[in-house]
Amino acid sequence: MNKFGIIGLYTIIIPTESGEKRITHTNLITEFGESFFLNRWINDAFEPIEYILIGNGNNLPQKTDLSLGNQTNKKKCICEADLKSKRLILTANFKAEEMLGTTEIGVANNKILISHDRYEKLTSDHLTGAIGDIKIEYIFQLSTGAIKRGWTKSTEGNNIFYAPEKNEVVGVFENNTGSGYRRLYSLQDLRSVKGGFFYDTVSQNIYIKPTKDADSIVDIDNEEIVVQVK
Repeated sequence: MNKFGIIGLYTIIIPTESGEKRITHTNLITEFGESFFLNRWINDAFEPIEYILIGNGNNLPQKTDLSLGNQTNKKKCICEADLKSKRLILTANFKAEEMLGTTEIGVANNKILISHDRYEKLTSDHLTGAIGDIKIEYIFQLSTGAIKRGWTKSTEGNNIFYAPEKNEVVGVFENNTGSGYRRLYSLQDLRSVKGGFFYDTVSQNIYIKPTKDADSIVDIDNEEIVVQVK
């Protein structure tokens, strides 16, 4: 079952004297967020995207989320469309003290939470050497996706499964539970994060660790893992 959709990605850009630190993740489009995009294509039933939100809540993002777990700040964002790469790019600047201690992010118009993600808490260590404002670049990328089959249990760690995928993976979620997966950048990181994924560009394998313990391929198939690609 193929799905055409939109995947959200964001980068927290921390300027330092020696260059930039970048923290990049994918995130979950909420049910109201999906409704927002569909309706904006055919009418003006919803107000446009206006804000990037940050907070310090700890719950995993869900499709049914109406707000951040604990919103601490929001900023109006600049929006532009990149037609060549089929992306909507949002940017906003936050002060370092506003980002300190945050764990979650979202995008919203005046009433609707459109997307949501949780990340590792930003500590003073992350912000060491920071100069000036921290920029958040939020991207909504048009993508195609499908429920992935053919998983194999990995020897890389407990509850980790993998499957071949030749296209670059930009997002993963469980179709049955609506849980969005956090993007990680190594198998080592994946071992300790339930609800995470890692795409190996060398082997062209997608690795996942489901939100619930899985003993078999049948358990994974029952969750209907949707893999979204560029």
